[in-house]
Amino acid sequence: LGSVGALGFAGAAHVMDSPLLFALADFGFMINLFNLIPLGMMDGGRICGAISPYAGLVGLGIGGTAAYSGMISNPIFYLILLGGGYETFMRLYDPLGHAPPNYYRITTAQRVAITGGYFGLVGALFGAMAWNHDYMMTPEQLQQKQLASDITYSRRYD
Repeated sequence: LGSVGALGFAGAAHVMDSPLLFALADFGFMINLFNLIPLGMMDGGRICGAISPYAGLVGLGIGGTAAYSGMISNPIFYLILLGGGYETFMRLYDPLGHAPPNYYRITTAQRVAITGGYFGLVGALFGAMAWNHDYMMTPEQLQQKQLASDITYSRRYD
Protein backbone atom coordinates (compact mmCIF):
# COMPACT_ATOMS: atom_id res chain seq x y z
CA LEU A 1 0.00 0.00 0.00
CA GLY A 2 2.92 2.34 0.54
CA SER A 3 3.79 2.12 -3.14
CA VAL A 4 0.23 3.08 -4.06
CA GLY A 5 0.40 6.03 -1.67
CA ALA A 6 3.67 7.22 -3.19
CA LEU A 7 2.16 6.86 -6.66
CA GLY A 8 -0.77 8.99 -5.46
CA PHE A 9 1.64 11.70 -4.35
CA ALA A 10 3.39 11.52 -7.74
CA GLY A 11 0.08 11.88 -9.55
CA ALA A 12 -0.91 14.85 -7.37
CA ALA A 13 2.53 16.38 -7.96
CA HIS A 14 2.00 16.24 -11.73
CA VAL A 15 -1.49 17.69 -11.50
CA MET A 16 -0.48 20.53 -9.16
CA ASP A 17 3.13 20.93 -10.40
CA SER A 18 4.25 20.86 -6.76
CA PRO A 19 7.95 20.35 -5.96
CA LEU A 20 7.01 19.33 -2.41
CA LEU A 21 4.73 16.54 -3.65
CA PHE A 22 7.44 15.35 -6.08
CA ALA A 23 9.86 15.14 -3.14
CA LEU A 24 7.31 13.29 -0.98
CA ALA A 25 6.61 10.84 -3.81
CA ASP A 26 10.34 10.23 -4.23
CA PHE A 27 10.69 9.61 -0.49
CA GLY A 28 7.75 7.17 -0.61
CA PHE A 29 9.29 5.23 -3.50
CA MET A 30 12.68 5.16 -1.77
CA ILE A 31 11.37 3.99 1.60
CA ASN A 32 9.40 1.21 -0.10
CA LEU A 33 12.52 0.09 -1.98
CA PHE A 34 14.47 0.14 1.27
CA ASN A 35 11.80 -2.06 2.87
CA LEU A 36 12.12 -4.54 -0.01
CA ILE A 37 15.83 -5.24 0.64
CA PRO A 38 15.92 -9.00 1.22
CA LEU A 39 17.15 -8.62 4.78
CA GLY A 40 15.83 -10.21 7.95
CA MET A 41 12.61 -8.86 9.31
CA MET A 42 11.87 -6.34 6.56
CA ASP A 43 9.22 -7.15 3.95
CA GLY A 44 11.84 -8.10 1.36
CA GLY A 45 13.41 -10.50 3.86
CA ARG A 46 10.08 -12.20 4.51
CA ILE A 47 9.26 -12.46 0.82
CA CYS A 48 12.68 -13.69 -0.25
CA GLY A 49 12.87 -15.97 2.77
CA ALA A 50 9.83 -17.79 1.41
CA ILE A 51 11.51 -18.07 -1.97
CA SER A 52 14.82 -19.45 -0.67
CA PRO A 53 16.67 -19.55 2.64
CA TYR A 54 19.75 -18.28 0.76
CA ALA A 55 18.10 -15.02 -0.30
CA GLY A 56 19.21 -13.43 2.98
CA LEU A 57 22.81 -13.62 1.78
CA VAL A 58 21.91 -11.27 -1.08
CA GLY A 59 20.29 -8.91 1.42
CA LEU A 60 23.37 -8.99 3.63
CA GLY A 61 25.49 -8.16 0.59
CA ILE A 62 23.26 -5.23 -0.37
CA GLY A 63 23.01 -3.97 3.21
CA GLY A 64 26.70 -4.47 3.92
CA THR A 65 27.67 -2.62 0.75
CA ALA A 66 25.30 0.26 1.60
CA ALA A 67 26.74 0.51 5.12
CA TYR A 68 30.40 0.11 4.09
CA SER A 69 30.20 2.65 1.26
CA GLY A 70 28.53 5.19 3.53
CA MET A 71 25.41 5.28 1.38
CA ILE A 72 23.39 4.63 4.54
CA SER A 73 24.92 5.76 7.81
CA ASN A 74 21.92 5.62 10.11
CA PRO A 75 22.53 3.65 13.34
CA ILE A 76 19.07 2.10 13.08
CA PHE A 77 20.10 0.57 9.76
CA TYR A 78 23.08 -1.02 11.50
CA LEU A 79 20.68 -2.64 13.97
CA ILE A 80 18.53 -3.88 11.07
CA LEU A 81 21.67 -5.25 9.43
CA LEU A 82 22.67 -7.08 12.63
CA GLY A 83 19.16 -8.49 13.02
CA GLY A 84 19.14 -9.51 9.37
CA GLY A 85 22.50 -11.22 9.80
CA TYR A 86 21.19 -13.19 12.77
CA GLU A 87 17.98 -14.09 10.90
CA THR A 88 19.96 -15.24 7.85
CA PHE A 89 22.33 -17.28 10.00
CA MET A 90 19.42 -19.00 11.72
CA ARG A 91 17.70 -19.72 8.40
CA LEU A 92 20.86 -21.38 7.10
CA TYR A 93 21.86 -23.09 10.35
CA ASP A 94 18.46 -24.47 11.32
CA PRO A 95 15.90 -23.69 8.58
CA LEU A 96 13.18 -26.03 9.83
CA GLY A 97 13.52 -25.17 13.50
CA HIS A 98 13.69 -21.43 12.98
CA ALA A 99 10.87 -20.84 10.51
CA PRO A 100 7.20 -21.52 11.18
CA PRO A 101 5.95 -24.94 10.01
CA ASN A 102 5.45 -25.15 6.23
CA TYR A 103 7.22 -21.81 5.69
CA TYR A 104 9.33 -23.20 2.84
CA ARG A 105 6.70 -25.70 1.66
CA ILE A 106 5.13 -23.74 -1.15
CA THR A 107 4.36 -25.00 -4.63
CA THR A 108 6.46 -24.07 -7.63
CA ALA A 109 3.58 -21.98 -8.99
CA GLN A 110 3.38 -20.06 -5.71
CA ARG A 111 7.15 -19.57 -5.69
CA VAL A 112 7.07 -18.25 -9.28
CA ALA A 113 4.16 -15.90 -8.46
CA ILE A 114 5.90 -14.56 -5.34
CA THR A 115 9.18 -14.08 -7.22
CA GLY A 116 7.47 -12.35 -10.15
CA GLY A 117 5.47 -10.08 -7.86
CA TYR A 118 8.54 -9.18 -5.81
CA PHE A 119 10.77 -8.32 -8.76
CA GLY A 120 7.87 -6.65 -10.56
CA LEU A 121 7.29 -4.35 -7.59
CA VAL A 122 11.01 -3.59 -7.24
CA GLY A 123 11.22 -2.81 -10.97
CA ALA A 124 8.09 -0.65 -10.86
CA LEU A 125 9.47 1.33 -7.90
CA PHE A 126 12.80 1.91 -9.65
CA GLY A 127 10.94 2.99 -12.78
CA ALA A 128 8.68 5.32 -10.80
CA MET A 129 11.69 6.88 -9.08
CA ALA A 130 13.42 7.42 -12.43
CA TRP A 131 10.26 8.97 -13.90
CA ASN A 132 9.73 11.15 -10.82
CA HIS A 133 13.38 12.22 -10.81
CA ASP A 134 12.95 13.88 -14.21
CA TYR A 135 10.53 16.38 -12.63
CA MET A 136 12.29 17.09 -9.34
CA MET A 137 14.20 20.36 -8.88
CA THR A 138 17.20 21.35 -6.82
CA PRO A 139 16.82 24.25 -4.37
CA GLU A 140 18.69 26.49 -6.83
CA GLN A 141 16.25 25.60 -9.62
CA LEU A 142 13.32 26.32 -7.30
CA GLN A 143 14.78 29.75 -6.47
CA GLN A 144 15.24 30.54 -10.17
CA LYS A 145 11.67 29.44 -10.91
CA GLN A 146 10.36 31.59 -8.04
CA LEU A 147 12.42 34.57 -9.20
CA ALA A 148 11.12 34.18 -12.77
CA SER A 149 7.52 34.00 -11.58
CA ASP A 150 8.05 37.07 -9.35
CA ILE A 151 9.42 39.03 -12.30
CA THR A 152 6.49 37.96 -14.48
CA TYR A 153 4.03 38.88 -11.73
CA SER A 154 5.59 42.31 -11.15
CA ARG A 155 5.64 43.08 -14.92
CA ARG A 156 2.00 42.13 -15.20
CA TYR A 157 0.86 44.43 -12.38
CA ASP A 158 3.27 47.38 -12.71
